[in-house]
Amino acid sequence: MSDRGVSSPVGVILILGITIASVMALFAIGGSVLGDTRADAERTQMENSMSGFSSKASLVGLGESGDQRFALGRASEGQVDIREHAGNVSMYVENSSGERSYIGNVSMGSVVYESDGREIAYQGGGVWTRQNGYSRMISPPEFHYRSETLTFPIINVTGSGSASGDVRGTVRSERDSRQLYPNVSKDEDFDNPLTNGTVYIEIETDYCDGWESFFESRSQGQLNETCDEGPTDTVVVDLTVSFDPAFGSAVTAERIENDGANIENTREGIIAPSASSRIEEQIQECLDNGCETDFDSTLENGTYYTDDADNFTDLEIDTSDGPVDIVINDTESGIDGTGNIEITDGDETVSVYVKTEGDISMAGGDDVNEEGDASQFITYVHSDVSAIQMSGSASYTGGIYAPNTVMEGDQGGGGGCGGGSVSVTGSVVVENFCFENGDFNHEESMNDIDVDIDADTVKYLHVSENTAEVDLSG
Repeated sequence: MSDRGVSSPVGVILILGITIASVMALFAIGGSVLGDTRADAERTQMENSMSGFSSKASLVGLGESGDQRFALGRASEGQVDIREHAGNVSMYVENSSGERSYIGNVSMGSVVYESDGREIAYQGGGVWTRQNGYSRMISPPEFHYRSETLTFPIINVTGSGSASGDVRGTVRSERDSRQLYPNVSKDEDFDNPLTNGTVYIEIETDYCDGWESFFESRSQGQLNETCDEGPTDTVVVDLTVSFDPAFGSAVTAERIENDGANIENTREGIIAPSASSRIEEQIQECLDNGCETDFDSTLENGTYYTDDADNFTDLEIDTSDGPVDIVINDTESGIDGTGNIEITDGDETVSVYVKTEGDISMAGGDDVNEEGDASQFITYVHSDVSAIQMSGSASYTGGIYAPNTVMEGDQGGGGGCGGGSVSVTGSVVVENFCFENGDFNHEESMNDIDVDIDADTVKYLHVSENTAEVDLSG
């Protein structure tokens, strides 16, 4: 047989082989793509279904419905499980000495769809997704913090089992909700309004990153511990308790050491929110948009800015045409004496915002608003200022808000609290207070001042444990 006679069938066989291999590869690739597409579609459908389930579970958990039937759709690429004790919420109030009064320690079960290493879960009233150790929020939990009120109905899922295929079920209330706060049956003072300390919320969960992003973006709480800072997936949020009125006594401080000073009234053990963020906002506003810089003439209505604290001395201020704001942004030198600062006319307020890494010192001859109304002159002090020192015959009439700063009598390095014959009329809020001498008198008009700090505080707390028992079928 000639070579030409053989080449024809061999060519046909090669073409058929290549065609068959190509078709098989196409089917394999197409099948994989089809499978991925089907899995993605199922996960998207499950996200929507879980959000719908969230609404039904909340109705039951919050007592608005006795039971609700639900359908999560078809789960052919994964399955749905009920996981009791999948998370935990601990809430407590901590006072200035570190003592904790526990509001509650509540387990949080979850309803979880899992497929190929990815989870979509209902927990605590929210819907979360998790993959490769990282989670994010799909819909928010039942946690509402607005203005001075926190409402947190903790919804705990109970039940057992798993299901796939056409997943349906019923969610019902296992028992009546349990009020955790306010709670008059507790030995502690678990009543509103809160008056002292800090409320802490600790959430331990597999969906920690999602909870953390929720608190960062949609609540007013400050993160005290994030998910990657501890041995477990736990996020800690602190909510400073309101202490209205801020200027409610001659001296408000976390710790007061009085070695002989005459203080009209005090509030001790108070942890007040910082004014730093508000001061930095004022500084940035002046840097971006410009503020008045002339401190040589009488200061009138407007905002004045300086990066030299020496400008804050021997000032005359006229508030007849409106309030006066003074912004001091001296990164080094501090304030070494104020001289005589006087409101010569007008009934509006003077607000001073101080950011400096040095101390604030006042001695004999330094008299701030000596003959004026205390409620007209308020000084806000940044946390960078470690101490406000007064000695000799220095006098101050007004409010000082410096909750992260020590206020003490200056003994010139000789030890003790010092103070000389200083006189403060109005109200001060500081971290620690230490004076051996001096007079500190409270003005009732200070009670009406709203402190301008943009702080997140909680005054009214409503916390409950609510259950949602889930029965699965599929």
